[in-house]
Amino acid sequence: MNCLELRRMAILEPRQLDEVAFNHAEHCGACRDFLARTLQFESELIGALRVQVPAGAKERAVGAAIAPAAARAPRWIAIAAGFLLAVALGLAIAWPRNDPMALAGIDFVVYEEAQAILDAKPVDPEALQRVVAQLGIALPEQLGELRYVGPCPFAGTIAQHVVAKTAMGKVTLLLLPDRPLATRAVATARGLEAVITPAGRGSVAIIAGSPHNVERTEMLLKSS
Repeated sequence: MNCLELRRMAILEPRQLDEVAFNHAEHCGACRDFLARTLQFESELIGALRVQVPAGAKERAVGAAIAPAAARAPRWIAIAAGFLLAVALGLAIAWPRNDPMALAGIDFVVYEEAQAILDAKPVDPEALQRVVAQLGIALPEQLGELRYVGPCPFAGTIAQHVVAKTAMGKVTLLLLPDRPLATRAVATARGLEAVITPAGRGSVAIIAGSPHNVERTEMLLKSS
């Protein structure tokens, strides 16, 4: 199960997730937080709808039942529309928004990475080392086997494009020495996870097929 599948299930039936979904949430911090927010929103919504029935409401309801159904329809339509609007607003707040820059990293991997590798110029190890030093990171052996390294255009600048084969699958790094970032940003789209994290005077984009691989790579880059 991936993050998108769990979040779809959580929106529909947050209290009826199966064991596979709970196991995923247990090991995925982002989905665990999303599930907690979804359950909290549902509890608040149930609490808001659980109101004490005023005295005499039963008698008034019986009297209203005699009225023509057509006269009552607009009231019920308005109530239903209000309820659906409340649910939609709650889900919009709970659902994490994709950062445009992180989303651009995913689009790069999906649509441009293969061509970038084909069009790549010969690797310049010194240029890579300068960028790594400027960002204050390292590419440790624990990261995995480096399958490609080279410069490429990305988001209006030139990035050092690194593709590694890790124990958890492929991961793409875009080292951006000229793109400073104030806070960490994330995105989830097209079956991929992306994080852009501040590094030195620039930033690093990490794109992989699972949040675990992204988190592991981010931890290795920072700890090294």
